[in-house]
Amino acid sequence: MADDEDIAEDDLSATGTSGRLVIGGRYVVETEQAAPELAHCKTCVVRDQVSHSAELVALAPDAFHAARENAAAFARVRAPNTLTLHAVDDSSGSVWMVCDAPPGPSLMETGGWTEKSVLERVIEPVAAALHAYKEAGLTHRAIRPDNMFDPGGRLPVRLGPAAAGPSAFWQPDRFEPLSSVLCFPAGRGRGTIADDVFALGAVAVWLLSGCPSYAADVAGANLEERFAKGSFAALAGHLSLSAEARAMLAAMLADDPAARPAPRDLLNAAAHKGYVARKTPVATIPIQVGPVKVRTTRDLAWRATLHPKEFTDLFMRGTVERWLLHEMGMTQTAGRLASIAKDIILAEDGVLGNSVLMEIVALLEPSLPMFWGGMWFWPDALGQLVVSAMESAGAFPFDVPTTIVTILRSGKLARFGQISSVPIQDTACQQMQAAARKAQVDDATSVVRLAYVFNHFQSCLSPRCIEQRLSTAGALLHWLNATRSAIPQGSNAFLDAHMTAFLVASVHRSGVIEYFGDLMPDRSSWTSDLLLLARLQKQLTTGPLPGVGRQLLPHLTAALKRWRSRKTRTARGEALATAASEGDLQKMNELLSDKAALTRDQQEWTAAQREAASIEASLAQTRTWKPEITPRARLEIVRIATSVGMMAMVGALCVELIL
Repeated sequence: MADDEDIAEDDLSATGTSGRLVIGGRYVVETEQAAPELAHCKTCVVRDQVSHSAELVALAPDAFHAARENAAAFARVRAPNTLTLHAVDDSSGSVWMVCDAPPGPSLMETGGWTEKSVLERVIEPVAAALHAYKEAGLTHRAIRPDNMFDPGGRLPVRLGPAAAGPSAFWQPDRFEPLSSVLCFPAGRGRGTIADDVFALGAVAVWLLSGCPSYAADVAGANLEERFAKGSFAALAGHLSLSAEARAMLAAMLADDPAARPAPRDLLNAAAHKGYVARKTPVATIPIQVGPVKVRTTRDLAWRATLHPKEFTDLFMRGTVERWLLHEMGMTQTAGRLASIAKDIILAEDGVLGNSVLMEIVALLEPSLPMFWGGMWFWPDALGQLVVSAMESAGAFPFDVPTTIVTILRSGKLARFGQISSVPIQDTACQQMQAAARKAQVDDATSVVRLAYVFNHFQSCLSPRCIEQRLSTAGALLHWLNATRSAIPQGSNAFLDAHMTAFLVASVHRSGVIEYFGDLMPDRSSWTSDLLLLARLQKQLTTGPLPGVGRQLLPHLTAALKRWRSRKTRTARGEALATAASEGDLQKMNELLSDKAALTRDQQEWTAAQREAASIEASLAQTRTWKPEITPRARLEIVRIATSVGMMAMVGALCVELIL
């Protein structure tokens, strides 16, 4: 991946005019020659200038489904049995990913799988890939039939791209564990390698079931059955399997992620005989929550969110505590819930508040995601939730930005991280809370900043440029310079909220500022945009930006009027126009923000005002002054005036006679 500093204007223009770009000095992407879609991502034809026989494609993630924030790490890993990711590059201003072309059809177009072929050609080779990812600290999170490819014969299947879109976003329910299925697709987060093991087991079950179409599957349709019976029984209960295959798949599809085998344990799955599926503790006497009898703590946690009023009643009466103690033997959990109950003050509707219910659900089942105000999510997915809410706000039954602000203000992310049994969550929650604090997310309008803070591959989501997939600050500046984009009528700024947040996030990542507020104004204006753009022009060494300068110039007149001296104002206006035509935004900003010169101007104006006031006072005094004249002097004045008048009349008469 190239740094923003490496972006040059001619890179962008060359891409736009020739329909091709070169990645890594090696891969030529034919941007106008489309290839079949891969991993729900648009693709283009690629030529490798080093290896002419290589079959490659370039993926172009769209703005709403950006490449994962750690996509570059996948390009450094050579996992077996995958479509190798050769490069992740944004030096053209937009993210491109070059990977191997599929070697054959996806598993969606295959059939006739047996236990042996599934073990040897699917589970073992994909487990080898997952082992490599685990060693590198990565998760795949896109293991599903349409992203797995069959080379034919006895060759192992190849796993498709992992980082070309949001983690687990395109996963159908049947290939995701309960800890992911509960979330909206955008809220599933990076997950763990145990989630990938579950997905691999679910693909194996699907193959052994005859590869049925799942295009018509309804999200959440089998949650009741999965919570009541367990995912293995719900997904694979209908299959006739050998004892070995049943034990292996039951372990892979365990609802407790800690009970699933590691990828290393699946490398020799055909010869392995020691798979043991742990049984979920089940109560002899159920607890009734609303209309349902519940026998497991996992089911109880879920039902608590579906029937909050009924659960609140059970909890406040101590029924939940006694059931956990006597039926489940969970002494420690029962004690922690009892301590929570002592300090509860119920809301006006008699239901547990969001923060209390979140903590109770996490204590009942620490492997489930965070629940708040009707939303299940993993904290590291907050940025993608913001993006998805922008794309389709109607898909969510609540206001996502407002909910996220409430969560961040509550300070409960850290508490969830402490309770969760998923190892990465404690660190993830701390990182998310710290990032939101530095981005100064304090209201619904500022939540958009999270999209750019959490993922530096996120393209600018401004409606004015979203189709351009601009993923670097330099690219946005050059686009603004070359394009007279439609600025909404009556706008009081050059940049919209998305452009500003996108650019400030870029500066923040560079370490130049610690908090967004160090550069982001409380209220956008043409002059504040000039300050930001001038700073970026210097930091990114973009060169002249005359197009931006010319667009800004007509709106900077008000800033010039701060100078009282007409001469100074005229001189600075002329210098400002020259700097705008030369594309020198730094000079334009200096002319308008020269505090020393402005102070001198104000002082000179104040001094001039005092002088004018003094002169006016003197004139007023002169107008009211009357000189003293004696009567004799007055007669003499009249006599002289009369004589002068008579002489003038005689002179005029003589002139008349002569002419």
